[in-house]
Amino acid sequence: MSNLGKRLLTAVIVIPVLILFFWLGGLWFLGLVEVVILLGMMEFYGMLGAKGIKAQKVLGMVGGLGIGLGAYLGELFYMVLIFSVFLFLILGFQLFHRDIKVAISTVSGTILGMVYVGWLVSHIILLRNWEGRTGRVDLGLFFVILVIAVTFLSDAGAFFIGRKWGRHKMSPEISPKKSWEGAVGAVVFGVVGGMICKIVFDQWIISTGLSFWHCGILGLILVISAIVGDVVESLFKRDAGVKDSGVIIPGHGGILDRLDSIVFTVPIAYYYLKIIF
Repeated sequence: MSNLGKRLLTAVIVIPVLILFFWLGGLWFLGLVEVVILLGMMEFYGMLGAKGIKAQKVLGMVGGLGIGLGAYLGELFYMVLIFSVFLFLILGFQLFHRDIKVAISTVSGTILGMVYVGWLVSHIILLRNWEGRTGRVDLGLFFVILVIAVTFLSDAGAFFIGRKWGRHKMSPEISPKKSWEGAVGAVVFGVVGGMICKIVFDQWIISTGLSFWHCGILGLILVISAIVGDVVESLFKRDAGVKDSGVIIPGHGGILDRLDSIVFTVPIAYYYLKIIF
């Protein structure tokens, strides 16, 4: 089966499962996100290992999972508290490491994994358990699906348009397959997809209260964020000398190869919506 065929088959299987967990929310959603964080951090620390950096994997992964739990408790305060506790623990445990010449790289790599995966991904729990100034607690499902839809559709737009018409490379040294034509496709697919998602919710599910103006602005911001997130993960892989972060998803590589855009789009969407709602 071709790589495209594997991608489509994976999407057909995975998307309905994800929507089910999005709809269930609560502990079901927390469990899904925690599994994703754990697998993502394992892959990230695996890339560090490929580069010769020995991270404090256990503390980093427990810290990342703890941040997710803090998000479930409903406030950024708990996320910051748990992050700070594990930051001190990581620094403290490094004092007992015999090789002092790896202190900076070990601590930095461990904390980066906790922030890049644990901290950023945990914002999707805040988004699902939305409590805005308007008192609307029924918007979480819409916001999560909106962000995921824009992110995935922008990726699809970049893939298909770039594959067909991509000529001008965006960042040939980091991600040679990315093109500016693909970026245009990402904007069109992502923004239009976000608009369609809003219309579907407004007409058949709930009144979102999100104007088309803000939906368009958010869609554009998310597409740009998704592209940057994709290139950032490619930068990490180039530095580590690996093609994919893992092999868990047929046709897609590892969890991080799918999270690369989401780790940027989810927190950015959360803070944008916090400002306007």
